[in-house]
Amino acid sequence: MRLARVAGTLALAVVAWARDTPIVHHTYFESSLNKLLYFKNPATLLGLDRTSGTVHRSSDYGAKWTAISDIPSGKASRLYAHPFEPKMAFVLTEDTEHWVTRNEGATWEQFSTPLAPTTSGERAISFHAHRTRWMLFTGERCTEETAGWWPFPRLVCHDEAFYTKDGFEQAVRDHKAGDRTGTAITALMDKSRAVAKCIWARHTLEFQEMAEEAIFCLEIVPLDNDKRTLSEPVKQSATNATKVHYAHRRSLSDDLAGMLDGLAKPKTERLIVSEDFFATHRVVSFGSGNDGRGGDRAGGGVVAISVVKNFLLAAIGHAHSDEMDLFVSQDGHEWAESHVPLPPGARENAYTVLESTKYAVFIDVESSASNVAGSLYRSNSNGTYYTMSLEHTHRARDGAVDVERVHGVTGVVIANQVSNWDNAQKGDIIGRHDIKLRSRISFDDGATWRYLRAPAKDADGQKYACSDSQWESGECALHVHSVTSTRTPGRVFGARAAPGIVLAVGSVGAQLLEWRDCDTFLSRDGGLTWTFVLKGAHHVQMADSGTALVAVSDLDAVSEMQYSVDGGLKWKTVALETTIRVTSLVVDDDGLSPVVLAAGSVRSGTHAHAQAVISLDFDAVYKQCVVDANDPKPNSEMEKFVLDAHDTGCVMGHRAEYLRRKPDAKCVLRLNRVLEPQLTDCACTDHDFECDYNYDRDSSGKCQLEGSMVVPKGQCRNKGDRFMASSGYRRIPGNTCTPTSRDPDAPIERPCPQAQPDTPSSPKLGPVTHHTLRVKGEPRLMVFPNSTDYLLMTSEQQLFRTDSEGTKWIEIDLATVDSKIGRPVYLAEHKYDTHRAFVYTDRDVLLFTKDRGATWTRINVPAKANALHIRPLLDFSAEDPDWLLFVGGTECPNCHTEIYASRDNGSHWNRVTTRATKCLFARTLEFHTLPPASVVCTGYDGKSEQDQPHDSPIEVRVFTEPFGKSTHHTIKAPDGCEVGEFHVYGQFMVFAAVCKDELRMCVSDDGRTMYEARFPPGVHVRADAFTLLPAHAGTVLLDVESVRSSEQWGSGYGELFSSNSNGTHFHRVLQHTNRAPSGSVDVERVAGLRGMLLANRVSNADALGPGVHKRLHTVASWDDGLSWHALPPPSDAKCDDCSLHLFGPAMLGNAHFGAPLAPGTMIGVGSVGTHLGRYMQSRTYMSRDGGVTWTDIGDEAQHVLVDHGALIVLVADAKPTDTLRYSADGGVSWTNYRFSDTQVLVDSIEAGDGGGQRVLLSTRPFVESGGISLDESLLVTVDFSQLHAQKCVLDERDHTRSDFELWTPRWGSSRRDASICILGASTSYWRRSPLAPCFVGDSFAPPSTRTHLCECSISDYECDEGFWRNDYGECVLDGADPEQPHGCRDGTEYEGRSGYRRMAQTQCTNGLDLMRPVQRLCGRAGGVHANAYVLDAPIADIQYFANSPHMVVRTDTGKVHVSLDEGSKWTVLPAPDYAEHTPTEFLSIIRHPYFEDYAYFVPRDGKTALYTDDEARTTRVLHLPSVPALHPPLRFHPEYPDWLLFMGKCTDPQCSAQGFVSRDHGLHWDTIHGALGPAGCAFLRTDRAHKPHRQSIACARHIDTGGDV
Repeated sequence: MRLARVAGTLALAVVAWARDTPIVHHTYFESSLNKLLYFKNPATLLGLDRTSGTVHRSSDYGAKWTAISDIPSGKASRLYAHPFEPKMAFVLTEDTEHWVTRNEGATWEQFSTPLAPTTSGERAISFHAHRTRWMLFTGERCTEETAGWWPFPRLVCHDEAFYTKDGFEQAVRDHKAGDRTGTAITALMDKSRAVAKCIWARHTLEFQEMAEEAIFCLEIVPLDNDKRTLSEPVKQSATNATKVHYAHRRSLSDDLAGMLDGLAKPKTERLIVSEDFFATHRVVSFGSGNDGRGGDRAGGGVVAISVVKNFLLAAIGHAHSDEMDLFVSQDGHEWAESHVPLPPGARENAYTVLESTKYAVFIDVESSASNVAGSLYRSNSNGTYYTMSLEHTHRARDGAVDVERVHGVTGVVIANQVSNWDNAQKGDIIGRHDIKLRSRISFDDGATWRYLRAPAKDADGQKYACSDSQWESGECALHVHSVTSTRTPGRVFGARAAPGIVLAVGSVGAQLLEWRDCDTFLSRDGGLTWTFVLKGAHHVQMADSGTALVAVSDLDAVSEMQYSVDGGLKWKTVALETTIRVTSLVVDDDGLSPVVLAAGSVRSGTHAHAQAVISLDFDAVYKQCVVDANDPKPNSEMEKFVLDAHDTGCVMGHRAEYLRRKPDAKCVLRLNRVLEPQLTDCACTDHDFECDYNYDRDSSGKCQLEGSMVVPKGQCRNKGDRFMASSGYRRIPGNTCTPTSRDPDAPIERPCPQAQPDTPSSPKLGPVTHHTLRVKGEPRLMVFPNSTDYLLMTSEQQLFRTDSEGTKWIEIDLATVDSKIGRPVYLAEHKYDTHRAFVYTDRDVLLFTKDRGATWTRINVPAKANALHIRPLLDFSAEDPDWLLFVGGTECPNCHTEIYASRDNGSHWNRVTTRATKCLFARTLEFHTLPPASVVCTGYDGKSEQDQPHDSPIEVRVFTEPFGKSTHHTIKAPDGCEVGEFHVYGQFMVFAAVCKDELRMCVSDDGRTMYEARFPPGVHVRADAFTLLPAHAGTVLLDVESVRSSEQWGSGYGELFSSNSNGTHFHRVLQHTNRAPSGSVDVERVAGLRGMLLANRVSNADALGPGVHKRLHTVASWDDGLSWHALPPPSDAKCDDCSLHLFGPAMLGNAHFGAPLAPGTMIGVGSVGTHLGRYMQSRTYMSRDGGVTWTDIGDEAQHVLVDHGALIVLVADAKPTDTLRYSADGGVSWTNYRFSDTQVLVDSIEAGDGGGQRVLLSTRPFVESGGISLDESLLVTVDFSQLHAQKCVLDERDHTRSDFELWTPRWGSSRRDASICILGASTSYWRRSPLAPCFVGDSFAPPSTRTHLCECSISDYECDEGFWRNDYGECVLDGADPEQPHGCRDGTEYEGRSGYRRMAQTQCTNGLDLMRPVQRLCGRAGGVHANAYVLDAPIADIQYFANSPHMVVRTDTGKVHVSLDEGSKWTVLPAPDYAEHTPTEFLSIIRHPYFEDYAYFVPRDGKTALYTDDEARTTRVLHLPSVPALHPPLRFHPEYPDWLLFMGKCTDPQCSAQGFVSRDHGLHWDTIHGALGPAGCAFLRTDRAHKPHRQSIACARHIDTGGDV
């Protein structure tokens, strides 16, 4: 960038000097300086103009500016100051050539780096606080990826780290010598090691515990076993949407190995540390398994690392939720989890680390559904235990919090509270105008808070008349704008060099008013008292250590600025040479500079539309004050200031005496450093203590225990123990008071909280033992049903067998069958023969066993396994175990599948078909309408699947004689539909068919005819948006996605439907079901109980949007989905209006609540409250009556039922452990058992599905570096077979002699006394009595259940053809009744169908008869079903989103209407939920030409536009720099959706249009040119033109006022 030509040379305006008048300098630029950088000497500044890529320098406090000639225009992109070298700064480009200055910008040296700087949002350079020449550089390596579905290449990028130990000096020398490769900068790791961030451990001056060489890196773990395919992009960074990571396509062998279910892991980050520049390193273990690469089944890896003062902080994510945990370390070796006593509704996924001290960490945790309120916490001295400091703190959506320190004094903090927090908790806060804020101030670092006392008088000299009681309640107090709403950049309150002096914008009353309605106030005693100084809101700033106070209105353009040099008593004005809209006032961070800079845009005059930097220089207004900076003392010009917040002069345990200029002194300070206060410690008083962790003050002000006591590690091991507990008080962290004998924080001896009274003795149990197998890689277990035989295959291609449930393992050597067989890569169990299993090897050999792995036989396959990822590789028949189906293929390229069938277990094969995409045996145990050997396939006709065009037809073929003739018949899809996928599901074949570019679901119940499934009127099933759930009673259970999941975890939800008995009609049974992005649904059938379902529904579905997360509510159905009820909490739960909520399959993939052979026994992980809480704070609950009542059984999340439910075993999840717990009496009592000599991480716990008495733990050991082993696993078999010596006895005639009980399910609702009837029958189950001292054993065959027929009810009927269930569960007619008599007159009656028909499977008798004909009115139910939506005016414009049913229309009145279902339903364009005022009439709708989900709505009036990035589901605000001038007013960039060009009106009447550019989607706009021609401006780079630089812009502009272009 160069200085504006209209300015000629640097323009200076010098106001005639008068006493106490500042000197004013004006400098004009074509575009604004986006960043100002002060060196330690505030006289020297640098300014970065990102628009032109230019850096400017001033050496006289900003009076004069020159462009740095060493750096070519257009190059500069980032500007960094070295925080520990006062004269050093860096200018980085978007390429590999950069510049460094070592003399405050006087000269610059060029150097090169191996890669361009990272674009991830992290800083590209990390600085060492002690070795200041040591620096880390993070660069981005990108390659073009052309594979996958993208129509053009995408950049696949990752970051790599480098280091220098000489401040890039060698790199500078190499660059001068012509070496531009950056070889002087050393790679920290090899190129394959991608990182998200690297920082020095000694990133701050306070942290000195680790070696100087210590470096922490967040390493991105490779996607070795990712199940995703190339068609599924993995988002890298929200800041760069065009850069995408992909999983790599594997070889056939790799793909087969990757089919080991449960072994695939998502991309994650782990924290690694090295103290020798990564010659060696270790993985950081946090004691919870959260160490990156799959280190935590419940964790998503380390998501952030930071050094705050002398604390190391690491944030740990969770794979199944958006929650995070915070870990802290003070030495980099020992890490501890931070314990935060969260209030109800708070989520630790949304916390902000605030400006902290070396004594404590401050964090704010989001605690409202509207994301506007949080809770402020402060840690103890080691950062582990937090206490509540302030509730209902105000938060912005970007995480900024209205909590700010008052700089210049110690321990003073100002915060804004949301006073209508109850509305925020409910999610009722819509926009900023709905939030009511009050300001609080603390003088003891957040331990206690009070309201800001209002000034005595207002602008007119009238008293505010605020009483003490009104001040204390906040009803009449001063409330000030803070971090989220101030217009002043940098520090909001005070400056280090001006102790006690605070300027603020606010209002007096019960709440803070809008900025435009506020006034300006001043405090000279650190916020204790305030005075009114200026009417209206102003930008404010201080210069020369508080000598000068400067203010300027930002509500409109101004031609003068105000200032005071007498402490705010009198305010004067200084004229500007032009009219300017000031956007900011700037001074150095410490407030030492005698010059205040004002930046803004010129509105009129010679320099109209230019950007101005104005300096107000107070250096010469007076002589210099008499003060010795080395020994400051009071005198006639300098005063002593003591903050007296507690009437003792002591704050934070000491008396601080500050020296500052007297307000009426006729001198300036001209200091070059901040004057340090004189500190004297005071004796401790009550003011110096606060409540300890889990304690809170009661109404009398005393600290009382509110949570669990914290027991020191190693204490309370035995019953009856006592320990030294907290008194409930702790000294405020950082408080330096001198202890006294009366201090309240002395520990108190207390009894251990977990000591329990002795319980009655139970039968003596036998010993428990365990056996351990160490294997390479990760295991996959295959359990043969109803046996003690298991097979085990590892990712390192080892194969093992056990016939004793894992007490003894034998490695299977396949070479004994044939030396050329190879190693196993695929393991499959026979679905219908419990003795058979199959193994496929990396040498394309198939083997099978028919004796559960004891012996193996080779099968000669007719072809190699297909290389097209068509699965399953093998399929089995329910008719004959020897019938096999094998999916082979030809060599690639131009490969295709070949399907073979065998009727003799692989001795002979017959080719069935080729070019199939999927093949299965058609008959199952439930579906058996086709001939016995029938095979059903989908496939192309005569073409290669590998390059198949999307418009080629796919047929569904049924081969009824696959072992001989390959004849077939075709199951025809409905007209206009083509089948893409199918499943044999229950009694039906279910097909996913594409019908007119939409995915429809079709059903066949005979294997010959396909029917399109019908859904209730108004329900639209979108593509890839339904999930089949386990069937029951001849029906199909289906979840249809109604709101798509976004890239943020878990934002989607659906609707649950159940079919009629022939699977063609679906009725809605539950709305707002929770769905995961993968398609898994939180709906689960409870094993062992007919008709019982558990589901999680999204209770705040209507409020979901940006920043609003789901609240999940668990409901249960005991009648197969007809009615739903909340789960009752445990009886000891201390809550009035709460229920039990459990994690389901969408959040925990292994969530199962029951066991087939333990009816009524259910175990789940969750929480009690109004909605489901955080996983890491969840508990485990058990029910023995089918979910009617529940008991809390512990915090171990992994569980299994053993021996038909006779034994319950629990083990910890997501943290190291060596112990499990078990109960042999139904959870009445529990026993610990240590199964490992060292702590391990338990990945899973499994048991056979029969009566075995052993459990298998799949664990991973910790390695010496402290991380989890990625190379080996430990399989621990825990043997409970000796617990009981006696086998259980069943006596169905005499229950008193039986070890079993007969249990009948009852309703878990108001009908609790009634038994549950499913399909007309109530079922009773036999199960072991919980206190029976016996084992059931694997030979136990459960007896027949007892049934009792029920009277018919509405649950025994389904809707007849043409009828649908309404919200009340009634069957109502949709459309015309075909049985209405011809000529039937309106108002007359006829006898018609009831709308119900009896379900074929029901056994009910008598009771309700719903099939009797009913009387219907003629004409009342006729007609065609249609939805009408009346627009307010004729349509002026209509826009469709590509490949989407979404559309928007604009009417002649400017109203915009939206339809998300191709016009069936319309709504008014949604307004953003966080905007104060949004337009309702629009000039135009502009769709983004490159990003299909984006559209822009330009207002008719004003400068507030709306845009959508999700196809008009929601909108957001776009602030325009002017009103539109040209059409279309917006132009777009092909690579960056945040880059916008706008053509707006000029303020100069001779200018028709002016150009603006934004690179942050309208947050900031820079002026390009004025006087544009009709063509306006455009980015030169397009989706077809790649050669122009991405920042190049072309504009057509007028060269004179005559209009020529």
